[in-house]
Amino acid sequence: MNIKIEKINDNVIVKLEGELNMNYSNMLRETFKKILKDGNIKVLIDFEKVGFIDSSGIATLLEMFQNLEKVGGRMRLCHVNKRNIGVFEITKVHKLFGIFENREDALKGL
Repeated sequence: MNIKIEKINDNVIVKLEGELNMNYSNMLRETFKKILKDGNIKVLIDFEKVGFIDSSGIATLLEMFQNLEKVGGRMRLCHVNKRNIGVFEITKVHKLFGIFENREDALKGL
């Protein structure tokens, strides 16, 4: 898993590459902690290069979502492939996250 952070105005974009599974959830969790510690509350997660997400990845995203809500923040997702959308729908978390086809639309919703 590679994680790249980009900042556009007051939005933080987290670009993920690889599989978001139990082997890498902790890495993402630590990245999220740093984002919050730095005072960022608008987060867009770009899934364009994520081939697979498992339940530990979903749990990490939920944790970040809840932590952002506590401080009045928001989180959106973009470029989620059909396979991963299925995982979000099965677990019903797609109702919590704003999931957008592209970065531009997601940033407007943030």
